[in-house]
Amino acid sequence: MIELIPLEKIIFDGKEIFLGAKKEDVIKLLGEPECILKQYGGKSWRYHYLEFACDFDENNELEAIEFLAGHSGELKPYIYGVSAFDVSKDELIKILAKNNNGNIDEENEDSYTFIDISIGIWKDSANEDDEYWTTILIGKKGYYSE
Repeated sequence: MIELIPLEKIIFDGKEIFLGAKKEDVIKLLGEPECILKQYGGKSWRYHYLEFACDFDENNELEAIEFLAGHSGELKPYIYGVSAFDVSKDELIKILAKNNNGNIDEENEDSYTFIDISIGIWKDSANEDDEYWTTILIGKKGYYSE
């Protein structure tokens, strides 16, 4: 089971992975990534695993984790007691908005950012009739306000 605890950590198969953890410590817990991509001109790095990615900042600290496979994937992260990829899009928005208690950025109907809890959700527009979100990102405090 995977549990997302906003602004703090994820619990992945009993392993606690804290936002802000050093890259070396995360690799010890998760193993080597499948690939590494430079982002934002080298200010951050994305380490890709099977169905998720870890973003590290210029200080080699974990700043975000994004689950990428959606409803059809094997990994089913839970947040606030629900499976983020198995609950309807509208229901997840309501749950996240209730826990956010503040700013929500609605770029479009396929993307929401819950700024106060540093959670982002996105739906692949190629799946117009899909009732579920494609990705969910958990970031460190201030991730979306930087």
